[in-house]
Amino acid sequence: MTQTIDSLLLEEFGHHQFRPKQREAIEAILAKRDVLMVLPTGGGKSLAFQLPTLLMDGVTLIISPLIALMQDQVRALRANGLNAAMLSSAQSAEENAATIAAMRERKLSFVYLSPERLNTTFMQHVLSSILINFFVIDEAHCISEWGHEFREDYRALSLLKAQFPTVPIAAFTATATPEVQRDILGQLRLHNPLVLKGDLFRSNLFISVQPRLQKGIDALLAFLAPRAHESGIIYVSSRKQSEALAAQLRAKGFRAGCYHAGMSKEDRERAFEDFVFERVSITVATIAFGMGIDKSNIRFVVHMSLPKTLENYYQEIGRAGRDGEKAEALLLYGAEDALLARMRIGEVQDTAHQQLLHQKLNAMVRFASTQTCRHQALARYFSDTIDPCNDACDNCKAGPVEERDITTQARQFLSAIARTHQRFGKSYLIDLVRGSGTQKIAQNGHDTLNVFGIGKEHSKKEWLSIVERLLEMETLGLGEHFELFLTHEGARLLKGETTLSIAAHRLTPPKKERVASLHVKDGLFELLRQTRSMIATQKGIPAYLVFSDKTLHAMAEARPQTKAALLEVGGVGEKKCEAYGEAFLGAIGSYM
Repeated sequence: MTQTIDSLLLEEFGHHQFRPKQREAIEAILAKRDVLMVLPTGGGKSLAFQLPTLLMDGVTLIISPLIALMQDQVRALRANGLNAAMLSSAQSAEENAATIAAMRERKLSFVYLSPERLNTTFMQHVLSSILINFFVIDEAHCISEWGHEFREDYRALSLLKAQFPTVPIAAFTATATPEVQRDILGQLRLHNPLVLKGDLFRSNLFISVQPRLQKGIDALLAFLAPRAHESGIIYVSSRKQSEALAAQLRAKGFRAGCYHAGMSKEDRERAFEDFVFERVSITVATIAFGMGIDKSNIRFVVHMSLPKTLENYYQEIGRAGRDGEKAEALLLYGAEDALLARMRIGEVQDTAHQQLLHQKLNAMVRFASTQTCRHQALARYFSDTIDPCNDACDNCKAGPVEERDITTQARQFLSAIARTHQRFGKSYLIDLVRGSGTQKIAQNGHDTLNVFGIGKEHSKKEWLSIVERLLEMETLGLGEHFELFLTHEGARLLKGETTLSIAAHRLTPPKKERVASLHVKDGLFELLRQTRSMIATQKGIPAYLVFSDKTLHAMAEARPQTKAALLEVGGVGEKKCEAYGEAFLGAIGSYM
């Protein structure tokens, strides 16, 4: 084959240059060398194994953990005119048999299958009769017991080298601490592998954390207001919350759906396709949703509570802005999240596993409460070193933090807890110190206490922020029924042995101005997006597989009027230009 990797990059994928680490991975694969690539979501892992396949004989076998992820990848490859298929329970027996026959006849370049299917005796027999150029292990962190999504069936992949000693392995993951990397290399028995680790900093992703006061709905609605028509995922902690919040958003006029593991298989598939095909713009989901999403134009990811680990968090926010365009990640954090998580960890029987879970939770809590650069904190966790981001996170954008002393208010609240015998929750106690004459307070006789109304000069929101800080600093504990009690540190603070302060903006948050949307939706961009939507509907494929938002923005800026000029736009390859070029050139011509 006379084509070079540079010509293929342009002709097949429509890109003029490689992203960092891609060329090294491709050249290593072509040299039949084992590879481990740790690259953030959106960094271009897929291209690193898809491109070399086009220069090699045989089929590339991609081991992937989810059917939805396989379907998305196969759809994308076929949209680029490449021969791809999958072997899974989502296909009929006839379809799977046809795929196996096509593999034997060397009519397929890419075949996706799960580790469970790979590990069957039948599949081992099939593969012994196939010319395999190399194996791809996608989401390779699943093989490590030190990772956050360990899967037992991935462990069996350690036998690949014994069964196929001459076939190289390329392993890919977005998240891996040094410990997980070592485990991946050892489990897969990679021989003299090239290990490539990309820069974790994603400059297009703005990361922010806000205290989740009450249920966080006000903060969420304020965040969503300027993003009503943009694509995003909202992660929640329970099935019930997924359904309730989606209904709440629909009542506010948002096109929102929900997704959780309690839904039937058919309902989950429908919810997944509604989001991918943009019949809804927002999906409210538990962590069961996401790994299978290859959608490039997700503009935001919101977490309504603290994720279990930084690995989970980093992978989930990585689903925003995969196309390189501006995107946002918002975490609404309540200090009780960590207290509840610790209670759940306490139920784990295995002491070593319990210790590991505590370490990961503590790292997540430190990230949520840090006042330094959040991108830098993430990089540090994964043993990477970067400079502060300057303006890609809330802390760097805000600059130096002004601290305000809240020792007096803290002691007032702690005194209220002590005088009510540590039996009540925060809402009751806030009403008590604010002097709210509720029926329950009167029935309990607490309106006669000297702490009744002691803090009436502060608003409910200010008291919520103070309580949040007390929980954060572990001066308060949370009981089984969400009652608050004093810890050892709380007792010291009440006695006057310590003090407490809070960031000024948390106590009196500035009034928020209405934020402009992430992208200025000019007339031409909107027209191009409508054209893309029309083509996607006709072809029965997700809109982002036609062209990404990034490509449409570049097209709107360049305004090409010939196919030659259209080919100069990043993301437009020859096949897509031939298939869709006339429609987009027509839209540009009519606009001009």
